[in-house]
Amino acid sequence: MESTTTGSLYLLGTLHGEQAIVHVQRTAIASDAAPALVKNGLENVNVFLENRPYFSANALITRTADSLPDLALKVIWPATDVHVKKYTAQARRVLRETPAAYASVVAPYIASFSPDRLEWVYAILEGRKEADRVLFRDEDPATGFVLTPDLKWDGETLSALYLTALVQTREIRSIRDLTREHIPLLCRIEEQAYATAAERYGVEKGQLRLFVHYQPSYYHFHVHIVHVHHEIMAGMAVGQAHMLADVINWLELSPPSPAPSLLAQMTFNYALGTEHGLYAGLLAAQDGK
Repeated sequence: MESTTTGSLYLLGTLHGEQAIVHVQRTAIASDAAPALVKNGLENVNVFLENRPYFSANALITRTADSLPDLALKVIWPATDVHVKKYTAQARRVLRETPAAYASVVAPYIASFSPDRLEWVYAILEGRKEADRVLFRDEDPATGFVLTPDLKWDGETLSALYLTALVQTREIRSIRDLTREHIPLLCRIEEQAYATAAERYGVEKGQLRLFVHYQPSYYHFHVHIVHVHHEIMAGMAVGQAHMLADVINWLELSPPSPAPSLLAQMTFNYALGTEHGLYAGLLAAQDGK
């Protein structure tokens, strides 16, 4: 799959005999470095269109000791068939997930995954991996969480700031599992995300989007914290992204346990690729088959 918008593509191959996916993407140029780059940092400039007042050219960036890397590389290895389907170009369709369809199609799909699929999440939560990247850690098994930079962020470009909060509890797989009792956890994530972004990066509360995905890419509850100027339209698609403040509000309007929350009773509409493991089942369910 490739995207001309983000300047990235995904390659499928093998690494040490196991299936692997390599994500190759052009790095962003920091706005404060751009003037000097345009003035003194280009070589082999080739003007291929000249029609005053419009000009187009190709150029190389001069190699210096403080040059930014040209490419950002990310690797998924070993890559499962689920990974391959996710990153393969495919047609998409908006599907309707009722509570009944969740019970008959989605819940069994989630339960079918081996716990090993979330081992990388547990390694972060337990401090066995990426400990040096963690911005905030609370070990409480019920209300604790870990806040860390997302791998999709280069760590430098503030307008592309992207953090992720991973909850300590392993009982919440998606927003369907949230109840009124989880409101304090979600509020603490919201409060800490704002505080960390302001203290570490100088990014104010009003410059952030806090949201969760449904369907998520992995079934351990997590919150995305993204700069409002981040061009992440695919991840903010209508139907997939739900603002954390709205999720908290839905829970505040929900009845106390053991009654199901509004989120458990809602019908969700979202787009899925035809290669997604839920596609066939949800398509059949919405067509009444």
